[in-house]
Amino acid sequence: MTATPSTPRALAQARAAAERLARRPVPSSPSAWRGWFDGSATPNPGRIGIGALLLGPAGERIEISRPAGTGTSGDAEYLALIALLEAAVAAGACELAVYGDSQVVVQDVLMSGVPGAKGLEEHRARAVALMARLEGMALRWVPRHRNGAADALSQRAAAGG
Repeated sequence: MTATPSTPRALAQARAAAERLARRPVPSSPSAWRGWFDGSATPNPGRIGIGALLLGPAGERIEISRPAGTGTSGDAEYLALIALLEAAVAAGACELAVYGDSQVVVQDVLMSGVPGAKGLEEHRARAVALMARLEGMALRWVPRHRNGAADALSQRAAAGG
């Protein structure tokens, strides 16, 4: 008998595989874009602010900092990732390395074949669909202290500035 993706063992295996993938180094390419995302909910749940920074290989710099309604911190993180991916697609990025400090979102996106985080399924579907439009896509987790620019942009948006 094989484990189905919904058994506790299969979910644990998928989560462990996603965590290993989320921590692997991203190969660098001279044509790759890089992006960082972060979301903030004040309080949680509460007002959402999203922030993202997208850097292109020719010096392009796109900053995203905007309020995004109300919801949880999970909603905020996913909406920030989605905004970053939309900006990358609009800018014509093909290769993209994305970094975020939300283990929940990064692991959720990377855990293919298993149900997504409860309440965030629609966000996951949007993010995965956008990622599919990019030829070379890597999503990685980084510690909060390595995500300062995106955090500052999300905090500014959540504060209404």
